Amino acid sequence: MRIGVDLDDVVAECAVPYLRAFADRFRLELPDEDLGWQTLARIEEVSGEEKDRFRIALYDGKFFSKLEPYEDCPTIVERIADAGHEIYFITARAERRRVVTETWLREKGLIQHARAVHLKPHGDFDPGVPPGRYDATSSAKYKVRLAKELELDAFCEDDVLIARSLAEAGIRVWLFDHTWNRDLAHPNITRVATWTDLATELGV
Repeated sequence: MRIGVDLDDVVAECAVPYLRAFADRFRLELPDEDLGWQTLARIEEVSGEEKDRFRIALYDGKFFSKLEPYEDCPTIVERIADAGHEIYFITARAERRRVVTETWLREKGLIQHARAVHLKPHGDFDPGVPPGRYDATSSAKYKVRLAKELELDAFCEDDVLIARSLAEAGIRVWLFDHTWNRDLAHPNITRVATWTDLATELGV
């Protein structure tokens, strides 16, 4: 089986460390439970332009290099590859973040299990979206196109729009369960809580 694997909030926790850095920068109190990207959307004290500037500055720093894979991820990824499945890491991070991304995957013992690492090419960004703004629509188009080009059988994803777009394109999606995607359902989507759950799905 050929499997596409997203990175942020699939391989490693991203939303929570991002929110903590955001709250620290703007001196905000975060809720105690159910932190996720929907939390950021609800914060009205900070303008969209300020959020964009923060996102660019954070991503241009050491943020991605400090993320930690989910505890069971490296072992399960190795087992999936050893079972003969082909893994393709496919992220909506910009191509210019390839060095930090591949260095991190190497340091975490993951890159050797993948057939390739794909980052979002510059031409796949919507020029009408402000720099630094999360652009799920063009990311969904990029991942669907790539999934078809690579003839992927399945995709591990967390984003609602991207997961729905993949599912509607006929690609099986293992949706990693998070607070921001709880309402999503589709016949091609199977929700998994952990990498161990995915291993059970794959029988590895």
